[in-house]
Amino acid sequence: MQERTRADELVNPTTSEPRHGGLTSALLALGLGTLLACLVALAGAGPGPPPPGPVVLWAADRDGGRVFGLDRDLFLAQRIPVDWPLDVEPAGDGGLWVLRSGGGTSQSTHRLDRFASDGALITELWLEHARDLDVLAGGEQALIVEAREQALTRLLRVRDEGSLFVLLERDGLACIAGERAAALVGTTDGTVLRVDVASASVVATAQLGGSIVDLAPGPERGTVWALDGAGTGRVLLLAPDLTVRWTVNLPRRAAHLAAVRGEERVWLANTDSACVLRYGPGGALELDRCGLPLPGLDRAVAWRDGLVVAAVGAILRLDASGNLMPGQGGFDALSDLAPRIR
Repeated sequence: MQERTRADELVNPTTSEPRHGGLTSALLALGLGTLLACLVALAGAGPGPPPPGPVVLWAADRDGGRVFGLDRDLFLAQRIPVDWPLDVEPAGDGGLWVLRSGGGTSQSTHRLDRFASDGALITELWLEHARDLDVLAGGEQALIVEAREQALTRLLRVRDEGSLFVLLERDGLACIAGERAAALVGTTDGTVLRVDVASASVVATAQLGGSIVDLAPGPERGTVWALDGAGTGRVLLLAPDLTVRWTVNLPRRAAHLAAVRGEERVWLANTDSACVLRYGPGGALELDRCGLPLPGLDRAVAWRDGLVVAAVGAILRLDASGNLMPGQGGFDALSDLAPRIR
């Protein structure tokens, strides 16, 4: 992993006795020693690499047991030890929410950890098996879909100190997205619901068909991006009343959305090929970029007019035209990416 750190190396020359004594040899040794000392001093006095900037992107490395904070150039700025992090979302104070496995296996229970901006653990909540994590706008509270044995799946709202509120219990809850005062939830039978987080009442419902695997706030307040995972999938833009504005069929399967904030534009990384797609206004296909150097693409974040997308061991960065830009490597197994601020 590329890291901006200042060099802290000293030159340690070794000397040996001259084969022939005398003033000339002594002066030569003295001169060489003085020259070497000057070079070492000059090297130490020179400017080192600049320090990293503030964290703007969180990267969860599941097998590495770390959440990394990266600056705007994707250089390492912070490390937070976390066992088996699966999902990460920004918190309102610059900290983060982390959904993690309790034991690193598919049968393990889950934990929801809340970290401060300096990496200190604020609270930890035990969960049976969480399917998705998101936050309300601003990140002050987390939203969780929790599957339970012999019980209905439930939608939870969690505060910083760990207090938990049940918003909805229903079979088939699969994914969530947070708005300012509501939670959007998608189901395995193709339903999207908007739930008021204060009253826990369902205020809007849409039956879209298929199986909703991801949701994201849309370009205008109240609009919604939805991803149907049935077959090769569909991406849909929903109006504030959850009626369909437009829908397009995907040529290849994707598991998550990477919406461009404030624009009618969304990226998708294909899970079965080294390709990314971008759709724009009206569902127009703007970019279909294949042949990327790493397979296993999934989680992505719209980033500085382009995209950052997680492969298994590296973050790929693309510009708006789909050209490769400097990324970041050295991870064990990336599981999620998230911006520091929503």
